[in-house]
Amino acid sequence: MHCERFSDQLEPLLDGELPALERSATINHVNSCAECAHQYERLRTLQHRLLAARVPMPRSLVDRVRTRIALEAAEQEAMGTPVSTRSNLSQPALGALVRVRPWLRQAAAILFACGVSAATTLSWSRMANERDLIARDVVSAHVRGLLQNNSVQVASLDTHTVKPWFAGRLDFTPVVKDLTAAGFRLVGGRLDYVGGQRVAVLIYARQLHQISVFVWPSGQESAPVTIAPNGFNVVSWSRSGMSFWAISDLSQAELEELTQLL
Repeated sequence: MHCERFSDQLEPLLDGELPALERSATINHVNSCAECAHQYERLRTLQHRLLAARVPMPRSLVDRVRTRIALEAAEQEAMGTPVSTRSNLSQPALGALVRVRPWLRQAAAILFACGVSAATTLSWSRMANERDLIARDVVSAHVRGLLQNNSVQVASLDTHTVKPWFAGRLDFTPVVKDLTAAGFRLVGGRLDYVGGQRVAVLIYARQLHQISVFVWPSGQESAPVTIAPNGFNVVSWSRSGMSFWAISDLSQAELEELTQLL
């Protein structure tokens, strides 16, 4: 019965949906129960396979929506052609058509505005969904490292040891900084899997708190964004062609301090 209770918590743990106390109790149980640890690993593998199978929404969708709206507008405009080309209509009918024409133009404009708004909302929604999925990957990878005691594959305080270790294992090399003087001690690094790609993970420690910093290439700059999923603080930002996601149970202020140093 003890294992049965905790086995129901494995999926919420993997998805970062457990409150802090339940998360801690479940992590402790999985560390001491081989059967539950095996079940957790199977769930984690399934999650990664599902994420890898994602099919992104075609970027051409917005253009297709706009094209269709433009065609609709053109058809509406065609209904308002000059009176001379509709000689087969009666005078009352022609007068009614002339009066209706401005309303058709307004309807076409409203239709176009609605289409653009829908396309913008769809694009924003897709970006938000991608961010949520990455956040879940980051939380899962951080918890997995804590559960399995394998958060570090190369253990060293020396940046000249950690940084070269990533060479040949990734198609990019993360910047590794010694932040001991600022209160963030470098512990080492490892590889992990986030958002369907292999990423670098730098491990720092502040007192008894562990911080995982996930790094991968990015083509855009962005200011830090902070979220707090179930007991963790997570900050994401992009700088100098790299995306960073830092996660820890440190306070938000301390974690944001780290973002200014990396």
